[in-house]
Amino acid sequence: MQVTQPYIQYMYSYPHKTAYGPLYQVHLRDYVYQLRECGLYFHIPFCQHKCGYCNLFSVAGQSGQMMRDYVDAMERQSQQLARILPEEVCFQDLTLGGGTPLLLPPEQLERVFGLAETYFGFRSPGRGIVVETSPDQTTAEKLALLKQAGVSRVSIGVQSFREEELAAMGRFHTASSARRALRLLRDMDFGCLNVDLIYGVRGQTRESLADSLKQALEYEPEELFVYPLYIQPGTYLYRQGMERAEHMWEMYFHMRSLLREAGYRQYSMRRFVRTFEGRQNKASGGGNPGTGPQMEPPYASCGFSDTLSVGCGGRSYIGDLHYCTPYAVKQSRCLSVLADYMKQRDYLRITHGFLLTADEMKRRYAIRQILYGRGISRKEYLAHFATEVTEDFSQMRQWETAGYVTISDEFVTLTEEGMSLSDYLGPQLISQGVREKSERFFQSGAEHD
Repeated sequence: MQVTQPYIQYMYSYPHKTAYGPLYQVHLRDYVYQLRECGLYFHIPFCQHKCGYCNLFSVAGQSGQMMRDYVDAMERQSQQLARILPEEVCFQDLTLGGGTPLLLPPEQLERVFGLAETYFGFRSPGRGIVVETSPDQTTAEKLALLKQAGVSRVSIGVQSFREEELAAMGRFHTASSARRALRLLRDMDFGCLNVDLIYGVRGQTRESLADSLKQALEYEPEELFVYPLYIQPGTYLYRQGMERAEHMWEMYFHMRSLLREAGYRQYSMRRFVRTFEGRQNKASGGGNPGTGPQMEPPYASCGFSDTLSVGCGGRSYIGDLHYCTPYAVKQSRCLSVLADYMKQRDYLRITHGFLLTADEMKRRYAIRQILYGRGISRKEYLAHFATEVTEDFSQMRQWETAGYVTISDEFVTLTEEGMSLSDYLGPQLISQGVREKSERFFQSGAEHD
């Protein structure tokens, strides 16, 4: 099985929001009874600038008044959710993603943490709180606020310490501002510091990637996520016709080797966790640049973890119901969706999302498990679905022959080569129906200028 293009699609959630569509006669009251232990996610869609590669739901250059009005809308949504949540629900972790949550003024950031406690009973002792940030928004004042709120993990999008690479990616911070932010974060001593880097930008070499890794490691982060660059429709780099660097796969192997030598253990294609003595990793989790919650241990114990989201652009997962506001990338479209959210009065009627069939639930489970850590537990899969994973997905046996997975009596686990091909193998598990829905989204021209 010869692989000519190892970078097809980043599979951080299934199905992708481009496959979502209109839903009718769907009300949260009919689903929230399923919630027990789950995650809580607050989406803050504001950024100072829109990065060149960003295809997430975010808007740039908004006023303080807009942010206050947005948090008002989040509170209305939280009030409505609180009225229908079962008493048994327990939110195990809280994530503030975006966007750039720390772009909020301090008083609004405090309000957001207050929403979690007031309406969802979330209190930090013993529970993880994850916040995403970027260098220019990482200030001593706001980090002190995070510390007071009990934040256990801060993820900062550095992406590169080379000025020319930051410019090529359409990033607006500098290497010096990243170093300043990292010193502040380290001095605050959060339980887990995660640093995001990107490889594959035009002009990048193995040597320049190694230099960025070396500089990141000076701050002893508990975790590093190193992402391949994707250039998606609707982004600035896409409109500019940007091409990625050659030899990205070779960069990946070089980066992996360097991180292993530095004492990091690999749990997925992207996630590396510090394992040697010294700082202890007190908070596990993950994410992608500016995305939502992934507060999971090195392997996910269950492929069905639920998440309840508040805000415009955040996804909720409750059993077979996945929902969110309509997906958008372009500024004009994001602003339109945001305006609709802020005018909304009934946040309990679900009008946009995806209802997973039994087959799609199997695919979600398999994708979530195979790409991380130990892989798919054959016993757990059988208990959930009353079928064998290797029978449901014939690809597994083909991958075994190719050396991409090992299949034991207990697990189906990616080999090292298979892990390096996660963005090639994962997309092979997408159903034809989901694939067609996503293709129609892009063919509609909704995210093309």
